[in-house]
Formats: sequence, structure tokens, C-alpha cells
Amino acid sequence: MVCFRRTAAALWGLDGVEPGIVELAATSGRASSQSLYRPRSFEPAEIGQVDGLRVTSATRTLVDLGQVVGREIIERSLESALRKRLVSVDALVEAVAAVPRLRGAGALRSVLASRPPGAPPTESDAETLFLQLARRAGMPEPLRQFSVPTSEGAFRLDFAWPLRRVAVEIDGAATHASREAFSRDLRRQNRLLLSIVPAGWAFLRFTWDDLVDPRFAGQVVDKLREAWVIGLNQASSTPP
Repeated sequence: MVCFRRTAAALWGLDGVEPGIVELAATSGRASSQSLYRPRSFEPAEIGQVDGLRVTSATRTLVDLGQVVGREIIERSLESALRKRLVSVDALVEAVAAVPRLRGAGALRSVLASRPPGAPPTESDAETLFLQLARRAGMPEPLRQFSVPTSEGAFRLDFAWPLRRVAVEIDGAATHASREAFSRDLRRQNRLLLSIVPAGWAFLRFTWDDLVDPRFAGQVVDKLREAWVIGLNQASSTPP
């Protein structure tokens, strides 16, 4: 037997999948229990070990996830796998191309096809959640980890729509793990605000709770749309 799908994703530490679900696949013999699943034969390279347990590789795990979770969960798991350097986009494209009829592979194929070419992985699950929320708000895909020049040097923004001069910073769940980190982040924000706001940028900052709590998520969407309109007006009033 081998751990696969959500169990494998949890063992690999992929975002979006809660631990506690046990999913096992039979790799030989007959699956006599309803809790076991008999997929097509695994290739040797598709089986690894995590904490002494046999588990599907990160690549095969992402391919199989589409059988049991939706597209947004797959994207969260994908971005974290890329962040951890467990997989590469090229290897995943090859993997889904090799199993065109495998149930669930189409979901990963769709996520990969819509991912901006050459985009870096998101730097936290919160950033992936922000991307998904921005799409639901009807916003075009922002640039990730965008570097904006200022009088104090280049500042790297989590997300930006440069043509509209809209900048977004995301505080992940563990961003302020210490008082020192919190103070350092506030100092950086002050320098950033004094540098880009006078240049006509709209600057927004969202926390983990803003993104996951339905009470606040609607406000995030409203603020994004408001900033987008401000940026649109500024762009139209700028002389050519």
C-alpha cells in the first residue's frame, strides 16, 4: 500500500489540504477494503518516503488530487510544492501529458495552463488565497514579486498592477511571529508608503484573516475594485 491523494499531500506539507484524512492505494494484490483504492500501476519513480511511510511522489500526488478536491485547492498545493522545490512546472506538464485519460489529471492541467508563464511561486498560502480572491473580483492577474524603483532603492512588492499603479502586500499567518519582525515590517511599510504613494501608487495591505474570514473577504474585493478605479482614473489623466 501507499499513501496518496490528500494523505500524501498532507505528508508533503502542501497547502490547502488538512491532515487527518487517510487515503491509501493498493500497489499489488486486490483491494479488499472500501478504504483502499487500486489505481493504474505506479511507476517506481512515483513512490517515495516521508517519515518512513511509502507515499506517492509530490508530482504524482498533485496529479491525483484532482480526483477528490477542487481547482483552488490544487492551486494552493501546487504553489506550495513549487515553493518547497518539490516539483517543477516543466515536470508537472510532462506528467499530466503522460496520463491524458487519468481521472483528475485534467484539473491540474487546467491550473498549469492558466498560470502565468515564468511566474515565481507565491511566497505563502495567504498570497495564493489573495490571487484567487482577486480573480473572483474580476481583476486581471497581477505581477508577482514586482520590483518598483524608488529614491531609497528598489522595493519588492508582493503583487502589483504597474499600469494602474496598484500595489498589494500580504501578511501571512506567520508574518509577525515576533515583536522584532512586526517592528521591522512596520518600518519597511513606512519607507514604502513614503516612496510610492507620492508617485501615484495606491497601496493596500491584507492579512490572513482578511483573506479567509468571509466577513472580511468582501471588503478586500471592494478595496481592490476601488483602488483599480483610482488607478484607471490616474492613468487616463496622465498626459502621453
